[in-house]
Amino acid sequence: MTFLEIADWRMAVSCSRQLLEQTINFKPFLRDGAEGREADCHVWLDREIAPIEGEPLQKACPDGRDIYIWEKGGDIFADIRYVGKVCRLHADAGWKNVETDAREEDAQIVQEMNDILMLAFAYSISFGGGVLIHSSCVGLDDGSGAAFIGHSGIGKSTHSRLWLNYVPTARLVNDDQPALRLMPDGKVFLFGTPWSGKTPCYRDDRAELKGIFCMEQAPENSLERLVPVKAFGELMKSTSMMRSDMASYRKIIQTLSSVVERVPVYRLRNRPEKEAAELSYGAVAGHGR
Repeated sequence: MTFLEIADWRMAVSCSRQLLEQTINFKPFLRDGAEGREADCHVWLDREIAPIEGEPLQKACPDGRDIYIWEKGGDIFADIRYVGKVCRLHADAGWKNVETDAREEDAQIVQEMNDILMLAFAYSISFGGGVLIHSSCVGLDDGSGAAFIGHSGIGKSTHSRLWLNYVPTARLVNDDQPALRLMPDGKVFLFGTPWSGKTPCYRDDRAELKGIFCMEQAPENSLERLVPVKAFGELMKSTSMMRSDMASYRKIIQTLSSVVERVPVYRLRNRPEKEAAELSYGAVAGHGR
């Protein structure tokens, strides 16, 4: 087995370590062994998985491939369809065990593993208070951090770069899909993941979340704190979830509800300039004082 640890979530994968070492995004998250800790999720390759008949409950088309989802007896089945290849996946009701018919000798195994592990992580961690969100996020040397959410092209990455340029000790944690996790002590943390979009930021990093900013382009900079019900709606839009899998869906809803009770969520109307970064940073720096 090969072990990964993402957002303090342990994954055991039945592949060679060499397979994941050849990908720059997974290398920072590899672990030498079980280290006396039981895996939170097991991913099994080279399993026989029969095709599922009937119409899928859900279809997604991320980045040029189609993903079809079925539910049967509480278990989840998925087809990840590439050009000339279908990769099948089966997960139990809690995503504790995820089986796939992918094999290490497949010509596009690196792409398959990236997709399989993203699905396995995103939905297994929902049972541990975690969610994968579409966000650009930053951390500070004092341990705090902020997440910028909104639709594609709204300026999330641009705002992170403004922090890197103008906010002392700021660093990029992830630029596309960080994990957000409600920890047992009630604190909410941002974590780097192996998935960071077009920006190669694959850091085994964390920051305590002190502010979430819903980005909106505007002629002037302003900041408005959202009431929890509106904050929940905005965070829902930015969260990766499978509505056809009610078990994980309910867990994600519970986590988001708890997050907006603990972390302030703001509407940041802004221009891409230093003053906007100072406005959001001021909200984070002043939180809890």
